[in-house]
Amino acid sequence: MKSIKAIVAGSLFIIVVILLMQLAYIFIAVGYNSIAKHYPFLNDISGYFRYFIGIPVFMLTMFFGGYITAQVASTRVLPHCIAVGTITAGGMIWQAMKNSKLTLTGIVIFILALVATSAGGLYWKRDNIE
Repeated sequence: MKSIKAIVAGSLFIIVVILLMQLAYIFIAVGYNSIAKHYPFLNDISGYFRYFIGIPVFMLTMFFGGYITAQVASTRVLPHCIAVGTITAGGMIWQAMKNSKLTLTGIVIFILALVATSAGGLYWKRDNIE
């Protein structure tokens, strides 16, 4: 039962935070497009913001999701964190795959999500070894 709670807690944290970040991104994008109407050079750099801001925020979210998972599980941390990473990143990729094909970026993001979630769990484990 503790395993299920750990996986649900980590997954819910990641899903809720990512949904909130997507909402914030929409608000920022609307403001950015409004400003870009007056400054056309901003249209050329808009694609980079997705990578320079979005990926680090995504990685931090996955890291803290792994940390929360490890806190709840407290034993067999790595398998729990990998399960959470697979569920959340797999769910995101599955949704994207409905209308398109898998890309190299998608594969890299999936691997980074697993690494970040595992790193969060191992960070908790390192701090709580007796």
